[in-house]
Amino acid sequence: MTTSQELKMKGNWNELRGRIEERWSELNSHDLDQLEGQKDQIIGKIQQKTGETSQKIEAELNRIVENVCASASGMSEKLGNSMHSAQEQFNQASQAARQQMDRMNESINEGYQQAEAVVRKHPAESVAVAFGTGLIAGVIVSLALRR
Repeated sequence: MTTSQELKMKGNWNELRGRIEERWSELNSHDLDQLEGQKDQIIGKIQQKTGETSQKIEAELNRIVENVCASASGMSEKLGNSMHSAQEQFNQASQAARQQMDRMNESINEGYQQAEAVVRKHPAESVAVAFGTGLIAGVIVSLALRR
């Protein structure tokens, strides 16, 4: 096993440990507690418990390490794709919200301009309507407060 594979073993130890325990059921958690990523000691412990040859154990261990790394790589790729998809959805939602906000802002500005035009065209009526609206609101509030 190369140094690269030893690094892979250490980086994926929890997953690898589970696969080793599945493959070599003669081992228990205590057997693997102190062996994290230490290839030679893992092979020695498996050989001690099972009687298999070190070459066979190493070949099987290499296969397991590659499977675990491929699985981790696939999961990482899926996560990356999911993150990219989520970012795209966020960008689309953000753009839609901005467009809606712009439309609302335009509607408010149009309403303001229409109200301003009415007040300029009919200033006396506008003041009378504002006064009457204020008077009615005041009466309603005072009646509500009396109760």
